[in-house]
Amino acid sequence: MGSVIADYLDQCRSLLDTAVAQEETIAQAAALFAETILAGRMVHCFGSGHSRILVEEMWPRYGSFPGFNPIVELSLSFHNLVVGANGQRQAMFLENVHGLAARILRNYDLSPKDTALVASSSGCNLVPIEMAEEFKRRGVKVVAILSKAHSEASRSQRRDGRKLQDFADIVLDTGAPVGDALIEVPGLDTPVGPGSTIGGCLLINAIKVEVAALLTEAGKPPTVLTAPALVGNEKASQLFESAYDEHARRLAKLYAHIGEAPAAPEAPAGRSRREARPERTDDRPRDGRAQERSPEGGRGGARGERGERSGVRDGGRESGRGRGGERESRAPMAERPEPMDREPREEREIRREPREESRGRSMERPERPERPERGGRGERSEPSDETRPFRRQDDDEARETTDFEADDAPMASADDGGPESAPVEVPKPANWDRMDDIERRLWLRENGQAPAPAPRSDDGGRQGRGDRGRDRGPRRGGRGRRR
Repeated sequence: MGSVIADYLDQCRSLLDTAVAQEETIAQAAALFAETILAGRMVHCFGSGHSRILVEEMWPRYGSFPGFNPIVELSLSFHNLVVGANGQRQAMFLENVHGLAARILRNYDLSPKDTALVASSSGCNLVPIEMAEEFKRRGVKVVAILSKAHSEASRSQRRDGRKLQDFADIVLDTGAPVGDALIEVPGLDTPVGPGSTIGGCLLINAIKVEVAALLTEAGKPPTVLTAPALVGNEKASQLFESAYDEHARRLAKLYAHIGEAPAAPEAPAGRSRREARPERTDDRPRDGRAQERSPEGGRGGARGERGERSGVRDGGRESGRGRGGERESRAPMAERPEPMDREPREEREIRREPREESRGRSMERPERPERPERGGRGERSEPSDETRPFRRQDDDEARETTDFEADDAPMASADDGGPESAPVEVPKPANWDRMDDIERRLWLRENGQAPAPAPRSDDGGRQGRGDRGRDRGPRRGGRGRRR
């Protein structure tokens, strides 16, 4: 068994050699992180599953300093119970749920000055990949820590096959082999002894010390958490409180503007929107809406000019509502064609006067003169309110038009061969109130006080309103249709 221990330690030395070979890449990552911390922002560290160990190795612990934001999602890493509630099965399932990374980062107000560190041994699980993708989408540079050998031999959980390294600006290799385990025990089918944590912690602490050196060189030495055995209780307590206070101040910036929309540019304070507009100069061309009004046309002249350019006319009346004319009128003054000669506004108003008078006459219905009454059997008379048939709206409009034209024409007399005067209503019989609807209509027809039924159309329906001669009382019988 002693040979197995030596074998494992030898394998760990190979992991150290892998880290040493990446010294230049480690320095590049440290330079990004130092720049973020000097800007007052934070380096966001994320790892799911056992990669959470690398996040806690960065901060907070002895030998580390503020400037790092550990994003440890317990649903992905709190699997100490192994089975049951909060067990490993749930954590491994959630590690490949699409959209969870975006919900996690929804809690932070990220800035392009921030940087991120994402750790995943395989680089193939969905949440770590999407975390890097979301960081990149927000302009945050990403450093990835993974096992290159294990990642190349694994299948990505993304449909497009992309892996963590595809969304990283800098990639660091832990040196762990495929499957992570380092030692093969005789008689055991599968290897044991993971190595990704060893290689990952080497990279984490190498980055940490380089960042501390860069901050010190910049005149901003970090506040390092230090054990009392090294500096005493009082000094250790002071460093402890100072480091955590600084972490809180940096973290507060990540929550300052959560959910706020980007502010739109506003006009300077104390000035209205009109005053905030740029002043017009003589060199700046004016559009058609701001052109000077002509003395004879005013606003109407401007509208008419636009209408002439658009080519829209309505019976000799100028129209300025054409969209095409409005676009042309916005051309510079020097390029506009000269407006056509127009008659003065006073003449146009005189020419429109008859049209306005006829419009007013159509709006007001003239009074109808009373017609003399005549008696006599068989003569038609104007039906009363009780006997007036129901009329449709289109019949009323036709009646108004006919009456309007009749009032303007001279009245024709019987001597001229024209229509006779209106007949006089025949007195109703004494039993009128006891007559039903059919009996009343028959009596009206016999005495010439009800119009004859209108002729039927080809489809069998009646034309006009002659078949609806019933009164306005309650309907007790008959075959007429109610409309």
